[in-house]
Parts: sequence; C-alpha cells; structure tokens
Amino acid sequence: MDAEARTHTRVHGLQYAVAVLAALGAAGPCLLLMDTAVGGLALVTAAPVAAPLLLARWPFAFAWTCLLLGAGLCVWAFVGAMGGMSFFLPTAMLLLIAPAVGPRPGPFTRRGRPRRTR
Repeated sequence: MDAEARTHTRVHGLQYAVAVLAALGAAGPCLLLMDTAVGGLALVTAAPVAAPLLLARWPFAFAWTCLLLGAGLCVWAFVGAMGGMSFFLPTAMLLLIAPAVGPRPGPFTRRGRPRRTR
C-alpha cells in the first residue's frame, strides 16, 4: 500500500461535517412531527440518515450511501408532502452534496490526466 492510498482511507473532514449536519438536520423535523399522527414515519425517515457517519473509513461507500439516501429522501419528501415529510428536503440536499465537498478529488473522479487520442 503506497502513501497516497493510506492518506485517502477516510473521507475528508468537510464531507463528514456535511453528513453530521444532515443527521442533525433530520432531528428537527423528527422532533417536530413526533407528537403528530406521522411521528412513526418521521422517526423511520430520520433513522437511516446517520448511516453515512458509520462509513467514514470507506470513501466510496460513504459517497454512494449519501447519494442513495439523498435521492430517496428527495422522492419521499415529494410523496409525503401532505404528511409533513417535506421538512426532510434540506437534509436530502445536504446528503446529495456531501460527497462533492472537500479539496481532494472525490471517489467518482478519475485520478491523473486523461490520455490524448489521435
């Protein structure tokens, strides 16, 4: 294992901070909706948002988890808008941008220069 591979074994601190903000952002709507009839749905919606925090050692899995949860929350916020699930839309946006923040290349970018073809 070379030195570059060892330095990129964890997600960047900014990516992790955005994922923490998304998890904290899901707590507000969950607490707001807890006393209503959709309190259980709010809890089930907010619980998986913390999953990317457990994957901080694997950048590729972290990025995919953020993107899949963010996309799923966007759809759920649209479908469950009448029940108050649209409060989770800011959390979904934070999860969608979490893999893209930070100064180093993300897990979906190619390393090195592209080859020139003639």
